[in-house]
Amino acid sequence: MAFLMKNMISNQVKNLGFGGGSEEKKEEGGTSDPAAARGMTREEYEEYQKQMIEEKMERDAAFTQKKAERACLRVHLREKYRLPKRRRICMSPQCCR
Repeated sequence: MAFLMKNMISNQVKNLGFGGGSEEKKEEGGTSDPAAARGMTREEYEEYQKQMIEEKMERDAAFTQKKAERACLRVHLREKYRLPKRRRICMSPQCCR
């Protein structure tokens, strides 16, 4: 009787997805290897990943460069025209006169 109860409970736990079993269910047609999923060999996939990381680093560096240039230009224009760091936005009509 105890064996039957233990078996029923363990099957229910496995079905809930809490683990409890060493079996792994795989979806039909799905593979756990991302290289095979993209139709590449392992070496090709690793090279692809390296290339993607390098391109991302280049994009990030270019973005950082542009951001720094904009900040520098902002500082220069503020000094030249003596502009405040932030514009105050007021909703009352007396401020705008």
